[in-house]
Amino acid sequence: MSKLFEPIKIGNLEIKNRLAMSAMDLGFTSDGSINKRFIDFYVERARGGVGLIVVGGCYPEMTGKVWKSIIGLDKDEYIPGLKKLTDTLHKFDTKVAAQILHGGRSASSFFSKTHPVSPSSLAHVNIKQKPHALTIPEIKKVIEGYVAATVRVKKGGFDAVEIHGGMGYLINQFLSKATNKRKDRYGGSLKNRINFAKEIVVAIKKKVGKRYPVIFRLSGADFVEDGLKIDESVVIAKELEKAGVDAFNVSPGWHESRTPIMLMAIPRMSYIFLSEKIKDSVNVPVIGSVRINDLALAEDVIDNNRSDIVSIGRPLIADPELPNKYKNRQFDDIRKCIACNQGCFDSLLGFKSVSCLYNVRAGRESEFKIRKAKKKKKVMIIGGGPGGMEAARVAALRGHDVHLFEKTDALGGQLRYAYIPPGREEIENVITFLENQIRKLNVKIQLCKKVDTTTIDKLKPDVVIAATGGRPLIPKISGIKEKNVVVAEDVFDNKVKVGKDVVIIGGGTIGCEIALHTAKIGAMEPEVACFLLKNKIINGDEAVELTSKGKRNITILEMKNKIGGKFGISTRWVILKQVQDAGINSITGIKIKNISAMSKLKKEKNKVCVTFEKDNKDTKIFADTVIIAAGYKSNQNLTGKLNGKIDELYKIGDCVEVRTALEAIHEGFEVGLKI
Repeated sequence: MSKLFEPIKIGNLEIKNRLAMSAMDLGFTSDGSINKRFIDFYVERARGGVGLIVVGGCYPEMTGKVWKSIIGLDKDEYIPGLKKLTDTLHKFDTKVAAQILHGGRSASSFFSKTHPVSPSSLAHVNIKQKPHALTIPEIKKVIEGYVAATVRVKKGGFDAVEIHGGMGYLINQFLSKATNKRKDRYGGSLKNRINFAKEIVVAIKKKVGKRYPVIFRLSGADFVEDGLKIDESVVIAKELEKAGVDAFNVSPGWHESRTPIMLMAIPRMSYIFLSEKIKDSVNVPVIGSVRINDLALAEDVIDNNRSDIVSIGRPLIADPELPNKYKNRQFDDIRKCIACNQGCFDSLLGFKSVSCLYNVRAGRESEFKIRKAKKKKKVMIIGGGPGGMEAARVAALRGHDVHLFEKTDALGGQLRYAYIPPGREEIENVITFLENQIRKLNVKIQLCKKVDTTTIDKLKPDVVIAATGGRPLIPKISGIKEKNVVVAEDVFDNKVKVGKDVVIIGGGTIGCEIALHTAKIGAMEPEVACFLLKNKIINGDEAVELTSKGKRNITILEMKNKIGGKFGISTRWVILKQVQDAGINSITGIKIKNISAMSKLKKEKNKVCVTFEKDNKDTKIFADTVIIAAGYKSNQNLTGKLNGKIDELYKIGDCVEVRTALEAIHEGFEVGLKI
């Protein structure tokens, strides 16, 4: 029997299960206060069965405010809002902690309106604002700020406080040699570098009582030059346990690290070894986290003593009912987080509030309630992509008679191609969830059915939702129809064989993904590389190279000045690194002149020649296969014929304008809610 749903204690605080919701910025406030949107959001997660919710981060003083939408703990006026939140969540037998986060040099004056501070005057890699090195009297004031914030946390009805000492924020800046160059009692040796964190914990316990639980968020490893390694973090944890810490929440890396931490390309549970190391060294509970999007994995972690509690964040944005659904074995009903970051992390970086690619209600719980329709209608949906399926799901939930038509032999639309490239496999979860739901809701699905006006006349629907998607954009280039020129979809569908020398026209999302997919063909399987490594037949560098790419020579040609421009800000740099690691060449700022099968060179026989212009100079490149990946254009062949002929006609997704899966799914939801 799994221990996942057994109670556990942090100090004297009993939590009903081993699942915690990690602190995260939601983008719901601009003045630091708790509002109804926060309460609505967290109520759904508490009702969904999670044992502990950590709210935050919350700044203890304005100098530490790292983002515009961080919750405030620097004024007593915030306490009533905090109390309203905790009182509401406690109704669901959920415990609540508040995370105190001081950004230090990560807190730009753009948000804090004050100069950033740090143990030393070393600027953040991205902010590039040289911080003020704290004096010892100023350090004492900062500690007092942590204490005062904790008092407000306790008055606000929180069951515990979490001190954020990781991810490159202020406490971590003291702990790490990368940012701490001090010569006094707060710098130099690891023992000295621990003093700031230790004094915060001791001061908090002295003020609010030894029985009030303190959780410490710790970076198991910093993943930056001169940063903390796991062995140092073990020493830190042991010392802080002596100081009074009741539990450790262990996570990897810094935000400024060039090692990916939060993306779907990271194998699930990659970083749980960090919490495991800490757990083996302390006697208080340890919380493990990052890339655990399936509670079967959480069970594995708990049952094998790799941590005592599992922290999940984005999975509860995607599905607030995840704990209850898993406990009740409703596996088909779970929306698995795919770690795409599109609606959550990328939204925040774009100064928007948190949403989710396929949980449209996330952050809009009161606004988007699914209720039964007043009148049952026959709804015809044309197109089985993600937008069409979401429209079908919501319309069926509301009691409508829904008929879904898809011209191909599978549902998913263009999203079926998005999960084929290496490291993108999680995207299939979106299609799987939506297909499971509409089948359970008895949506009438017709595959391999191309719809025309006759089909519509025969069905006689009350409502038509056109979700006909897009089709590959074929540039007007001389020679584009040569026999060795193919579209990316045909390569993904394995309809064509790709030669050794490959040219890809287009370096956007599709161009990069088809390049990575093509590069991976013929690469060594990871388990083979592990076997060879274990037996010392190859070394680490060889293993990375052999598993990253096969034997093809691939060149991306892109008219813009950079490739991968359509990827989200948190994803693009990782994709570009993967492109580089796979040995893929990219040439930007070009114009394709023509494609020709004619060549006077014997060695280039049976190849096609792509001529492009760059910097007013023509260059030729020969290829066995040219892949067109120039994007999509709206498919309006049918929708143009329907205008004025259908009383209730809606158009969603790419058939209106080429857009993201997030936008298509959100449009599908809203249309389903409107009918």
